Amino acid sequence: MFLFLVLCSLGFNPRAMAHDGHGDPVLAELNDYLMAIQLMRIEDPRAAKLFKTWQELKFESWEIRRLTDDQDLLINAPEVMEQIGKTRSKQKQLLEACRLYFAELLDEQPAIQCSIGQSVSAIWEAPPVEVQRRHLKVLLVALRNTRDTPAHLSLKSDLSDDILFWNIEVSVGANSWRYTFVVLAPFKEAVTANTLSISDDLGNTDSVEIRLKGTPMRDAPYTLLPAGDNLTHVTLPGGAEGSAETGYALADTIDFSITDKESGKPLAVRVEVTDAEGRHYWAPILGASYAVDRERKVGWNTTLWDQQPGPYFYLGGQGKLGVNPKGKTARIYHGFEYKPLQVAIPEDGKVHRAMERWINMPELGWYSGQTHIHTTDLGSPVQFSEFWPLVSRSEDLSASFILTLKGEWDTHAIYANEFPMGPRNAFSTRDHLISYGEEFRNNPYGHLAFLGLNQLIQPVSTGALGEVGGPDYPANAAVLDRALAMGASTIAAHFGYFRAAKVDQIKSGWPSTGFEMPVDIALGKLQIAEIEGNGGQTDVWYDLLNCGFKIPATAGPDWFMKDTPRVYVYLGKKPLTLDNWRTGLQQGNSFITRGPMLFFQVNGEPPGSVLKVNKGPSGFAVTAIARTPNGPIPVEVLYSGEVILTTSETSFEVTLEDSGWLAVRCEGAHSNPVYIHVEGRPAGSAKAARKFIPIIERLSDWVHTKGLFYDENQKKEVLRVIEEGRAVYEKIIKTANELRRE
Repeated sequence: MFLFLVLCSLGFNPRAMAHDGHGDPVLAELNDYLMAIQLMRIEDPRAAKLFKTWQELKFESWEIRRLTDDQDLLINAPEVMEQIGKTRSKQKQLLEACRLYFAELLDEQPAIQCSIGQSVSAIWEAPPVEVQRRHLKVLLVALRNTRDTPAHLSLKSDLSDDILFWNIEVSVGANSWRYTFVVLAPFKEAVTANTLSISDDLGNTDSVEIRLKGTPMRDAPYTLLPAGDNLTHVTLPGGAEGSAETGYALADTIDFSITDKESGKPLAVRVEVTDAEGRHYWAPILGASYAVDRERKVGWNTTLWDQQPGPYFYLGGQGKLGVNPKGKTARIYHGFEYKPLQVAIPEDGKVHRAMERWINMPELGWYSGQTHIHTTDLGSPVQFSEFWPLVSRSEDLSASFILTLKGEWDTHAIYANEFPMGPRNAFSTRDHLISYGEEFRNNPYGHLAFLGLNQLIQPVSTGALGEVGGPDYPANAAVLDRALAMGASTIAAHFGYFRAAKVDQIKSGWPSTGFEMPVDIALGKLQIAEIEGNGGQTDVWYDLLNCGFKIPATAGPDWFMKDTPRVYVYLGKKPLTLDNWRTGLQQGNSFITRGPMLFFQVNGEPPGSVLKVNKGPSGFAVTAIARTPNGPIPVEVLYSGEVILTTSETSFEVTLEDSGWLAVRCEGAHSNPVYIHVEGRPAGSAKAARKFIPIIERLSDWVHTKGLFYDENQKKEVLRVIEEGRAVYEKIIKTANELRRE
C-alpha cells in the first residue's frame, strides 16, 4: 500500500493503466517510438536528443535495482521510492517529448494520416517514396481519435522484405493522437507496394497502399558505433581502416576457391587465417564478405563485440585476402556435416580445395537449426540484412531464428529489430530458412524465446530489463499466454540457471536466473527447454522430466555463433518449412549436438514419442548410434536421468518397471526423450518435485519484498500464478507418495 500511495503522489494513477493484464500500454507506446527514434537519430538531431533522454532513463531505471540488489534494500525503502520517482518523472518527460517531436514532423513531411471517428479513414496519396538500396526511411503513421471515448485499433500489413511494419494493437485516448511507423528499406532496385490495414473495435476498417521505389546506392550505408561519451555517434563506413602488417604490397594475396567435392559447386564457408604466432588476418580484396573480430591487433578488422571468439570470416565460395601467404594457415568449416580443412597456405597463395561431406542429414530427413540468435547493425554476432544469408549458408543452418530484444547497449533501445516478426523470404533459400522471433525478458522471472509470432509482444522486457522504469508485471505466464494465442513456440531460454546463481537473495541482474520457469512449465505454458547455448542446465531439465513434464530440449547460441551447438529436427519425408520444423521441435523429434549425429528409437518410435504399456516390467527394443567423421562412438542410455547402460552396440533391449523416460547421449550430443507410460502409474518423482518448492518460495519472497508493482493487485496477480505452479509440484509429490515411488 505504501508503494501504491507514493506512485499516486507522483501523479500516477495505476487504475488508469488497467488493461488486459498482459502489458503496460504506456511502455508499449514508448517502446514503439524508441524503435523509430533510434533510426531517425541518424539524420535528425532532435531524435538524437530524445535518444539521449532514453539513455538517461535507462540508467535511472537500473539505479532502482542497484539499490535493491547491491544494497539489499526493500522496494518500499525511502531511497528506492525516491529513485522510482525520478524514473517515473523522466519516463513521462520522454513520452511527451516523443509525442511533440512526431507532431512537429507532421508539419514537415508526408505521413500516413488516420482519423478515427464514426468510421476509420486512412489517407496516403504520395507518389512512390524513393530510397537508396541498403538505406532506410522512417514513414510516420499518425492516428487521430476524434471520439470522446478511447479507440482500440489493430494495424496490420502483409509480410514484406522492403516495406516493413510491426503489426500492433493500440489504444488511442479520447480526442488525442498516437503514432507508429513504417520503415522503407529497399532490398532491390524496383517499385514495390504493401498494404497497411487499420480496423477499430467497432468493426470499421480502411487501408492504404504504400509504394516504395528502390534506387541505386549512391551514399554509403550507416553504421552505429559507440564513440566515447558521444553515445549516439553515427559513423559512415569508408574504406579499410588500414593494415597492421607492414612491408607487404596488396599484390600479395591469398586466393580462396572452395567447392563441394561431390557436386563441384562453390561452397559458402567460414575461414580463419593465422600465422605461426596465432595472429589472425582479415584483409578483404574480393569476395570475403564478412568478418567477426575481437582483437583489432593485426590485419584489417571490423569493430565488433569483444566477446566473439574471432576473428574469422565468411565467404561465398571464393574470395581474396590482401595478406602475404608466407607462413599462414587456413582453417575452413562448413557446418557439422562436412569434414573441416586445415591448410598450410602455399607460397603462391592459392587455396583451391574441395570439402567432403561425411554425412547428408537432410537426405535422412534431419534438418539443423538454432532457436536463439541475436544480430544488430553493430554486428554481434552478425549484421543481419547484409550478411546473415551468407552466414546461414556457411554454417549450414536449415532454420535460423533471430530474436528481437531490449537493448542494454548505449547504441540501441531495442535491438535485433531490423525486421518484423515472421519469415524473411528474400533472405532465405530452399535449404536455409531465416525467421524473426522475440526474446522476452525479466530478471529474475526468466528469459523467454518465441518462434512463430505474428506481432512483437510489448514491452519486450519487464522490470530491470524494461529500462524505462516499468514494473515486474505481468508475470511471464501472462506473456506466454499471448505467445501461445498466436500459435508461437515457447522456449525457456538459458534453461535453469538458478542453481548457478548461488546467492542468498534473488537479484534482478545477471545471471538470468529463471525462477518462474518451473512455474510456467507446471502450468503448461513453456513448451521447450534451451539446455544448450549461452547457459542452460541439463540436470534441471532431468529433474523436470522426472516430475513428469514432457518438455523437449533445444539449442540456441545467443550472441555467439562459431562452433555453437544446434538442434537437428526430424521431418522424415515432409518438406523443410518453418512450420514443419517448429512442429517437429515442439514434439521433441530431435537431438542436440556439437558435432556427432545421434540416432535413437525405442520400439521403432522416434524421440518425443509416448509408449504406453499395461504394466511393468516390460521390455523395450532400443536402437542408438552416434556417428562422427571418424566413425561411431559409444552412447550412454538414460532412464529417468540415470545411466543404465554404456554401449557401442546399435541394437539392444532394456527392461523397465515404471513410468519414466528413455534417452541417449554421447560426448557432444544428447537425444530428446521417449516417454514411457505404465497404465495407472503417471510419471512423477517426489524427490525431483521437492527440489522446485524452495525455488518457488524464493521467488514468492522476492515478489513480496523486492518486486516493483504499480499496485497491490498487480502483485497479487503474480503471486497467484506462483502459487498455482507450486500447487502442481505439491500434487506431484502427493501422487508419487501414494504410488510408493520413493
